[in-house]
Amino acid sequence: MGAWGQDLAHAVRRLARRPVFTLVAAATLAVGIGGAVAIFSVAHAVMLRPLPYAEPDRLALVWQSDRERPPSSPRCARSTPGSRRRGSPR
Repeated sequence: MGAWGQDLAHAVRRLARRPVFTLVAAATLAVGIGGAVAIFSVAHAVMLRPLPYAEPDRLALVWQSDRERPPSSPRCARSTPGSRRRGSPR
């Protein structure tokens, strides 16, 4: 058995002597790895994956303002051919 095998056998013997420490260490690793995977999954879904639209570079943000009321946050609307003003260029 090489040096790696001896080191591994020694580590297993030490961890078997202290089961509470082993469980706490394993739980800490599991929570840390699970949290990192969850954060990366959200980042991948929100920022890294391309948008599920045919032409994502043509998306636009449209909002309406009224001088009599305070400014509101932008509102999203589905862009359809019927939503364009009559007489406006395509």
